[in-house]
Amino acid sequence: VIIVVSILFWFPLLRGITRSVGQMTAATESIADEQFDVRVDQTRSDELGRLGAAINQLATRLSGFVHGQKRFMGDISHELNSPLARMQFALDILEMRTGEANRSYITDVRDEVELMSRLVTELLDYSRARIKGTEVEREPLVLLPLVDEVIEREAKPPALVSLNIESGVSVLAQRELLSRALSNIVRNALRYGGEDGAIDISALTTNGKVQITVSDQGPGVPTEELERLFDPFYRVASDRARTSGGSGLGLAIVRSCIEACGGTVTPHNREPAGLAVVITLDAGVVD
Repeated sequence: VIIVVSILFWFPLLRGITRSVGQMTAATESIADEQFDVRVDQTRSDELGRLGAAINQLATRLSGFVHGQKRFMGDISHELNSPLARMQFALDILEMRTGEANRSYITDVRDEVELMSRLVTELLDYSRARIKGTEVEREPLVLLPLVDEVIEREAKPPALVSLNIESGVSVLAQRELLSRALSNIVRNALRYGGEDGAIDISALTTNGKVQITVSDQGPGVPTEELERLFDPFYRVASDRARTSGGSGLGLAIVRSCIEACGGTVTPHNREPAGLAVVITLDAGVVD
């Protein structure tokens, strides 16, 4: 009798605690994925209620910080475009008025300005993709023509690209963002694996999802660094030169674009060599 009474007394209490802890666990996982609109029940009058209120306050503050950072990065990148354009124009005039002996200095300065311009453009693309994440209107897109446009734009001869996408495959995405993501992935594959063989692009439809895989035959990426591959400004080799390693924003832009379209992107190494980047999007139905 004592055991039965104890169970009847403690079961509702333990169930309530378990439910609250589970709700808070799910909320913190959502916050870690930058879903700051999540909220937990904070009506309890005990320590779990205080913890719930703290989680809600944390989500609100983080939302303000992250969205403010996105806007700030976009504004700064936009404002930097104008002075850089004026510098390039001034360099053109200066080059015409400079003697042959000093033109090498002008060339060096021009290279640095163009490097800054590319970095600012990538920053602007990155911030735009992240800001658009909450306001993207997805539409059904036939995949093959879009991929053909990306290949024509990015894979100049003698680059080799092998394509395996059926004509009827369609995805639910925003055209500009998906095109930008694929362009960055193809450009990255050609940069690091283009000399080792063809770049393969394929698409597979399963269970209402479309998996787009872009793979190369290059050296791949150390396994312990795969998780950080899409972090902003991250490079696999920290001592890699700017001219060969890029700014470290290309794949960060990819992740922002794909997540804005409601999808995911993951990398994995191939055997015996190479890197594959897999984009997963909802399948679309084209009228």
